[in-house]
Amino acid sequence: MLPRLRTFVLFLCTCLPTLALCACQPKAGSEHLPIPDSTPETASSVSSASVDKLLLPDGKDILYRAELCPTVMSLGEDVADIARQHLGIRYRRGGASPKSGFDCSGFVYWVFAKYGVSVPRDTVRQSRAGQEVARNDLLPGDILIFRIGNTPNGRHSAIYIGDDKFIHSPSAGSRVRIENLNAAYWTRHYMTARRVLETPPCDLDLYSSPDTVD
Repeated sequence: MLPRLRTFVLFLCTCLPTLALCACQPKAGSEHLPIPDSTPETASSVSSASVDKLLLPDGKDILYRAELCPTVMSLGEDVADIARQHLGIRYRRGGASPKSGFDCSGFVYWVFAKYGVSVPRDTVRQSRAGQEVARNDLLPGDILIFRIGNTPNGRHSAIYIGDDKFIHSPSAGSRVRIENLNAAYWTRHYMTARRVLETPPCDLDLYSSPDTVD
């Protein structure tokens, strides 16, 4: 082999692996989508919804599973939004509409009915509706039950809206308002919480396409 050719071959064998390695390094400041099969530390900080992407049939927009399939959290936030729209409505014993006013169970009943979910009208049955939820697992839209008075059936119901807050129609002479669940009075009278919201079946095949992103 000629000396010049030998030198050129040696150069290729020495430099090409280095160049290939450099080409594979990410550029500074570039962003990368999280990888589902990452280390536990990384995976724990990224929800499953954030890595489950679907490409729309138009091939342009990407939606996340959470945008296509509602969760109990998202449903509950919708319920909480409806409840907040009626802040200031006066209390009325036996009332169950914005025009007439609300008692506590009537407010809970009406808000869920407005959202299309049927719940019992009275506090005793509301305290048995759906599934029981531990206090540290509360989500927006959960029904809170407090023990009020000295009778076995003395109950007061409200709607949890998140961040240790709930909304309710308290008592005669008051109006629908937001309270802190951690206040001493409510902590002392807290009885249980019930979850009546359920996520509907979600068929992702309705949204998928041949270009679905893995």
